Amino acid sequence: MVGWFAMIYGDQGSGRLTRRSLLRAAGLAGAAGMAMLPIAASGSLAPASGTGFVGYAIDLATLQPVAGAVVRVDPIGATTTTDGRGAYVVAVPPGTYTVRVLHPDFVGVIRLKQVVGSAGYTSLDLDLVPRSPSLEQQKLLYQRMVSQTAAPLPEPDALTARALTTAATSLPSQIKVVYPDGSSQWVPLEDYVKGVVPNEVPPSWPAAALQAQAVAARTYGVARFLAYGYICTTSACQVYDPTNRWPSTDAAVDATAGQVLTANGSIIWAFFFSRCNGVSTRNSEDAIAYSGITAQGQYICTTAGWNYVSYCRARSCSWNAASTLSTCGYYGHGVGMCQWGAYGQSQNGRAYANILSSYYTGVTLTGAVLRLLGPFVVQAGQPFTLSWTSVGSGVTYTSTISGSGFTETFQTSGTTWTIDGYTYPLPPIGVYTWTVAAQTGATASATLAVAEKVFTQDLPLVGG
Repeated sequence: MVGWFAMIYGDQGSGRLTRRSLLRAAGLAGAAGMAMLPIAASGSLAPASGTGFVGYAIDLATLQPVAGAVVRVDPIGATTTTDGRGAYVVAVPPGTYTVRVLHPDFVGVIRLKQVVGSAGYTSLDLDLVPRSPSLEQQKLLYQRMVSQTAAPLPEPDALTARALTTAATSLPSQIKVVYPDGSSQWVPLEDYVKGVVPNEVPPSWPAAALQAQAVAARTYGVARFLAYGYICTTSACQVYDPTNRWPSTDAAVDATAGQVLTANGSIIWAFFFSRCNGVSTRNSEDAIAYSGITAQGQYICTTAGWNYVSYCRARSCSWNAASTLSTCGYYGHGVGMCQWGAYGQSQNGRAYANILSSYYTGVTLTGAVLRLLGPFVVQAGQPFTLSWTSVGSGVTYTSTISGSGFTETFQTSGTTWTIDGYTYPLPPIGVYTWTVAAQTGATASATLAVAEKVFTQDLPLVGG
């Protein structure tokens, strides 16, 4: 029988592709396939002397080179732009750097702790993700980027570890991660989550889906750490890469900072998996496992007979099509949050708190703090959408813009307010106070500026 762990490990070999293998496949395709990608070694780009970074930028959805991407090396601020081949060379002295990539059509890229040695150029190829990919491209990005398609189901004793009750009221500020070579490190909790989420869902997914995944990853990570005293960095726990970051996934972690799911006074094991059968998730005791592969290459499903978990009951799961990778339509064990279902819900405007409550039974979103997400500067005469974080399922919010003789109020159970000039009038040029009050009593306010002209540059400043 192919169990959960074998299934998850198997995904990495058959699903996730490295850039080197993508380039090799593109080169083999030739004229009959996609346009040729740069297949020369990055080292051939490097100058004969000096030190720095050298490499190619590639669109991970189409496997085409990306020209015109700005590559910036911080903290010194050295900058260059990729050429028509997607190639770049940037000279910097030996040291450890954060490399950021900016292109208006792509999600920003952040690569932390990149080292330039004392001699020669360091090869650093950069995978870029489109800002607005099609559904088919999203599927390709999931296949090429996601390292883990299910959160492993632990031994039954770990489900009721006494430490889980403590976490419901006071989260650990750091957790211990253990690397495959046996070395370990204490990592700030939020930094840990930022290193996990991009390995579980593509950074091109809608914000609400990324936020739901961030809460699930934080909750699962804390539960496993408290139950075992550490968490590993492979798919046997949660895949963690401290160097691979994206502004969109970082923003999702920041928007949900400190938030976990609890039930009956304890933090839960927030299991997740890739895709349901389009009907329902599974009761935990009916988790899916695999007993082999058909001649057509599909996993043969069987019931694993795992453990009863009160918050992992079968729930409606109709936001995605069934998987074609198995005989039962599930990809993953089927317990907890369906990732592609979360994607479908977010595409239909559902907030992350509602997504989470639709998959976990009888849970509470704990630690939620009302935060205004912006924008805080908008252009006069143009529609805009204000957003804020959720503090729980079913909560009503009252959002108000006031100042300079202008006042407008909006009440909703969602976390956005679109001021379109029709249903709600556009405020004139000026400075206003924007306030959101939750039914729970939580409030947040900020300054909202309406300017004649707004110039933006999407290059997040993230420490590293």
